[in-house]
Amino acid sequence: NISIALARRGKKVLQIGCDPKHDSTFTLTGFLIPTIIDTLQMKDYHYEDVWPEDVIHKGYSGVDCVEAGGPPAGAGCGGYVVGETVKLLKESNAFYEYDIILFDVLGDVACGGFAAPLNYADYCIIITDNGFDALFAANRIAASVREKSQTHPLRLAGLVGNRTSDRDLIDKYV
Repeated sequence: NISIALARRGKKVLQIGCDPKHDSTFTLTGFLIPTIIDTLQMKDYHYEDVWPEDVIHKGYSGVDCVEAGGPPAGAGCGGYVVGETVKLLKESNAFYEYDIILFDVLGDVACGGFAAPLNYADYCIIITDNGFDALFAANRIAASVREKSQTHPLRLAGLVGNRTSDRDLIDKYV
């Protein structure tokens, strides 16, 4: 919803998903786009052979979409895949083509790989709901922002309560 709203306001938007279910990008494209990891496998991990059009797909309202993907459960590190996605997009200069880049990450896993997008961000906005688990994840992301802000010009811009009319836990957290 945020990507579409920003695109409708004239912004060039890239949404990057990192969930094996593709739930972030599927809703925008209407199909399961090839993941970064799938594309790299097809190119025998020759990064120089991967072009932006191989991994960036047009979605609803002109939102461009990338899906990082990930290894099968128990077979590797999802954070590594996120880090490689950031590396690939940076090397292809794709990061500089957009007004806004949204990275839909798993908030409760704030390892170095999942926190890699924060190295290139000016602001972090956390989308959450009023539940304990979501706010626990928000706290992990806020801790990552605090850590990264010591070496990068990064600021936490705030929290957005998504799909909730209740705010008691969000208000307590804030």
